[in-house]
Amino acid sequence: MKKSFLQDVLDQPEYLQKAINNYSIKEIDPLGEQISAGEIKKIILTGHGSSYNALYPAFLKLSALPTPVTLWQTAELVHYGFNQIDADALLCVNSQSGTSAEVTHLVEKTSRKRPAVLLSFTNKPEKTLGINSDLIINLHAGEEHGVATKTYINALCLSSLFSAQICGEDIEGAIQSMHFACDAMEQYLAGWEDRAKEIDDTLDEINDFIVIGRGASMATAMNSALNQKEAAWLFTEGMNAAEFRHGPLELADPDLTLLIIEGDHMTSKFNKILAEEVTNYKGKVIWIGNQPPGKIENINFPEVDEIARPLVELLPMQLMAYVLANRKNMEAGKFRHIGKVVLKE
Repeated sequence: MKKSFLQDVLDQPEYLQKAINNYSIKEIDPLGEQISAGEIKKIILTGHGSSYNALYPAFLKLSALPTPVTLWQTAELVHYGFNQIDADALLCVNSQSGTSAEVTHLVEKTSRKRPAVLLSFTNKPEKTLGINSDLIINLHAGEEHGVATKTYINALCLSSLFSAQICGEDIEGAIQSMHFACDAMEQYLAGWEDRAKEIDDTLDEINDFIVIGRGASMATAMNSALNQKEAAWLFTEGMNAAEFRHGPLELADPDLTLLIIEGDHMTSKFNKILAEEVTNYKGKVIWIGNQPPGKIENINFPEVDEIARPLVELLPMQLMAYVLANRKNMEAGKFRHIGKVVLKE
C-alpha cells in the first residue's frame, strides 16, 4: 500500500510498540523526586492541534497532585502566559516536528528565561525543540504522510505513562497495559476493511456532526473532530459533553448527528442520559463504545485497561475519516492549504 493516511493508521501498532519499548523509567524518576521535594513547584503542558489533544489525559492525571498543573495552547502560552514559566516550573512541550512556529518562538524565549526543566515529546529530537531540551521523550513514530496518526497515538501513550509515573502509580503495570492495548489495536486494524464497512453502514447519510466526551476521552473527542476536518474536509466540532448541555443542546433535532464517546465509568452514566435525551429530540446519536444505552447504535473498539482507553477509542474515528473521505471521492488526509509542519503563527 502506498504512503497514505490509511497506511499511517494501519502502521500505528508497530510504531507504538517501539515507543513503549523505548520509554525510560530511569530518566523520569528524578523529576518525580524533584516534584515531591518541592524543587519543582508547577507543571506546564503545552502543544497545538493533535499535540495539545494528546496531552489532555496527562493533564487530568497530573491534576491529582498538589502541584499546580496547567495545559496551554503554545501560541497562548508564548504571548499571554509566558510569565508562568520560571525557575520553579517543569515545562513539557509536545511537538512532533520540534520546529513549528509557536514552538520555535517558545524555545527562543526560554533561552532567556529558563524553566527548572524543559521536557519535550518530539519525533525529531535533532531539531530545535530537542536540541534545547533538558530531557527528551522520543516519540519513535517514524515518517508520517500528513495527518497526525502515529505521532498522536505515541505522544498520547508516552505522556500518559509519564504522568502515571510522576503520580507514583505502578509504572511497570501501566507499561504492560499499553503493550496489551498495542496488541488489541493490531488485531482490530487487521480487519480494517470490515470495520470500515460497518462504520459506513452505521453512519447512513451524514453532513456536519459533533463529537463529545468527558475526562480522558476529551482527547478523543477533540482529535477525532480534528481528523475529520483534516482528512475528510468535513466541518466537525469536538467538545465536552457537559458543555454540550450549556447551549448546544438546542441543536438537537433531525438534522443533528451526535457522536458520544462512552468514556470511563465515572461519567459514562451522564453520557447515557444525554444520549437518550438527544434521541428523544429526534437527533441521531451514535455511541462510540461497547455499552450503548437502550437501542442506540454503537461502534465498538477493543476492551483495554483504563489508562490505554484513549488510544483505542480513536481507531474507529480514524477509519470514519477514511470512510467519509471516500464518500467525497477524495484522498483521505491530502492537505490542500497546510503542510505537515505549521511555520506561521
